[in-house]
Amino acid sequence: MEIHDELEIEIFHTLENIRRVEGMIRKHVEAKSENLIINQYESLKKELSQQLADLLSNATNTNVQIAA
Repeated sequence: MEIHDELEIEIFHTLENIRRVEGMIRKHVEAKSENLIINQYESLKKELSQQLADLLSNATNTNVQIAA
């Protein structure tokens, strides 16, 4: 798939960041890390999800919402 513009690049970059954060959440849950660390990653995922929703809203000229 060919990426054509900066908005598409930002969307794919944000999706990749969400994937990485989800991996870190899984890792810390499995390691039974402190809740503070897990909560920080979950907060970051929520922020990235909102960023993705904003980017997709821009790209499609609609109101996109993402449940995180």
